[in-house]
Amino acid sequence: MQQKNPTISTSQMMSEIASKFEQLPKKITKEVIVTFLNSIENGLAEGKKIRIDKIGILQVKERAPRMGRNPQTGEQIKIPESKKISYRVSKSLKQRVLHKPAKKK
Repeated sequence: MQQKNPTISTSQMMSEIASKFEQLPKKITKEVIVTFLNSIENGLAEGKKIRIDKIGILQVKERAPRMGRNPQTGEQIKIPESKKISYRVSKSLKQRVLHKPAKKK
């Protein structure tokens, strides 16, 4: 029976990559993956848009200040500006995960 929403950890990905490239030591595989993840984190921290082929686009979006409402009292409150991380999935990943064939032109 298959688990519902199984999780793949970074160490499992490292092991899978190391098994496919036996000439590459696990230590170097780990350094490559950690460097890759750090570059994503650093890029987002600097406000850059990160595009990863076949995966999608990560970027930081700024939210303008706005008025909201306290749900308990109904009182209006000012919500300050904030930032959020946005992710847009790639077309190829969406098609693969949702099992939709590519549209023909």
